[in-house]
Amino acid sequence: MHLSSLETATRIQSGIPGLDVQIQGGLQAGDFVLLIGGIGAGKTIFSSQFVYNAAKMFNDRAVFATFEEDIASLKRNMLKFGMDIGALEAEGKVKLLDLEALEGRGMGSNIEALLSALDDIHARRLVVDSLTAFLSGAEQKYDYSFLMHLIYKTLKREGVTTLMTVSKLEGLGARLGIEEFVADGIFELENYVSQHMELKTRFIVRKLRGTDHSRKYHSVAFTPNGIQILPYSP
Repeated sequence: MHLSSLETATRIQSGIPGLDVQIQGGLQAGDFVLLIGGIGAGKTIFSSQFVYNAAKMFNDRAVFATFEEDIASLKRNMLKFGMDIGALEAEGKVKLLDLEALEGRGMGSNIEALLSALDDIHARRLVVDSLTAFLSGAEQKYDYSFLMHLIYKTLKREGVTTLMTVSKLEGLGARLGIEEFVADGIFELENYVSQHMELKTRFIVRKLRGTDHSRKYHSVAFTPNGIQILPYSP
């Protein structure tokens, strides 16, 4: 598949070194992408860069809903990678939500809270870290597939470009059945042991609708400025 230069120029860039070149310059506006990975694979760093770069590099406002750690910890940990998310929040370019703000509410109310946060700062980028925790925090017990369709259709209708992390736990299968869901794209960060017996991380784009994307593994480097995606080195 080959998109026109105009389509490529209007894509939503992530600014993550080594990623946009794999996906024809970026995501399409309104894409709903799942970032799956195990513990320590870099999902929060990756998704924080997506939000930070949106505001800092591209002047795009963004909402970050964090359910894996509290907001104070997120700000502190991301400063280690040169990302002052707190400063962007103070400027009104990023809005942060945490689990405490949504805990004990119904799923409909939780989705409304996300949409309200987007409207508050006129943002069109959203990160939810993680979808796993977001869904488990709902009082009602919905069918997982139904919830995925509900969230997908709601954000799609609003034209929000979304990245949601999904925790992959050992012993629950390689994909957790994630391909069955309606996401436009699936990115994966995967920990593995190299031939030199070192723990490393690699990245692959499993799918991305409407995009002629790379289908190769790439290495992931954790730098003082966050994640960098490089040619694969086993």
